[in-house]
Amino acid sequence: MDEKFGAEQMTNAPQDEKGKDKLIMDDFARQVEERKNRDTKAKRRNWWIKTVLLVALIGVSIYLLFPITKGLTGQGTKGFVEMIHGASLPYFFLLIGAVLAYIATESFQYSYILKTSTGKFRLRNSLKVAILGKYYDGVTPLGTGGQPFQIYYLHKKDIPAGVATAVPLVKYIFSTFAKGLLTVILFSLAFTLLPPAVTSDSKFIAVYAVGWVSMFFNMMVPVIMVFGSLFPRAGKKFIIRIINVLAKMHIVKRKYRVTKKYVTEMGEYRRALKEILRRWWVVIPLYLICLVTAVINFSLPFFTALALASMTPTAELWLQMLCGGLLAFYSASLFPSPGSSGVIDLTASLVFASVLNNVAGGAGGAVAAWIILVWRFFTYYIYILSGIGINIFEIIRGAVRRRRAERASKE
Repeated sequence: MDEKFGAEQMTNAPQDEKGKDKLIMDDFARQVEERKNRDTKAKRRNWWIKTVLLVALIGVSIYLLFPITKGLTGQGTKGFVEMIHGASLPYFFLLIGAVLAYIATESFQYSYILKTSTGKFRLRNSLKVAILGKYYDGVTPLGTGGQPFQIYYLHKKDIPAGVATAVPLVKYIFSTFAKGLLTVILFSLAFTLLPPAVTSDSKFIAVYAVGWVSMFFNMMVPVIMVFGSLFPRAGKKFIIRIINVLAKMHIVKRKYRVTKKYVTEMGEYRRALKEILRRWWVVIPLYLICLVTAVINFSLPFFTALALASMTPTAELWLQMLCGGLLAFYSASLFPSPGSSGVIDLTASLVFASVLNNVAGGAGGAVAAWIILVWRFFTYYIYILSGIGINIFEIIRGAVRRRRAERASKE
């Protein structure tokens, strides 16, 4: 009897083990299915959040297009038809060429840094990074949205995390130093270059003073980044002190989290800058590219004036318009409107209209508003329109891919 009972136990043992294994597998399959459902819901929710945010950005972008039509009517101002008849087609093509040259050199800065970091130029990715960086800078206050998006985009393109973080920041540092050098030279010569009727105006004096202050604050950011990279301990202490002051002023609420974030980012900057700065033969071409890009960018008002006012190109007019472009840019940079919209139009109207009314017998004064409009279109609104188009494409492509994934999972 005992032998029979023992045999039954031996027979039932494997069946019990199989039953337990089946329960474990069923439980595991259920957990996997639940996790898959949660991931699907999370992805769907994130997609909707991203879509809503992009639509909101597109709405803001369209709203920012309305100020472009201000100032086109008034006494002594040429209408659209008169402006077209007086425009120079060859110089307009020259303007288009200058815009394309600016986009090409701006994109090449990213390509050059990627080449030194990864061994590949990645020209297509660099072009998209440049354009969308301009777009997100243009629709966010103080131009703060471009670099985070660029880092995110480069992460998506299978570029190492450290490189993806460093590329936009290194480009920002060198381009800011290039603009700073150009600004110091031209601001110092402003009262010599510009007509006395312009420099004696109290409004110009105010714009000139604000431009210097803004340039100083713009230069402080990369200086702090480089200082913290070259001297990590001193840089860390400096960051901590700044955040402590901001916390006491109730500007920073989560002091320790913010401190950790910026100290960590400073480490990323330090590693990237150390890799680049130790090779001087890499640094010099990069800085020269940034300097050329800045010159082309702030020369666009000059090419616009040639195209619309049919003015005779002279070195004096070029330097005056170059100085005016820098004044308009920096004097508006301190204001938190997206892309300095509205503010830069006002400062540009003051500077360019004054210059154009006092050179070449005032030939450009009648189309000054059109010159500012076209210049703003090619330096700002064109990126807004491009960003809108790219984002709409991304929304549609994301929706199509999501539906395909859902159909594939059902099959």
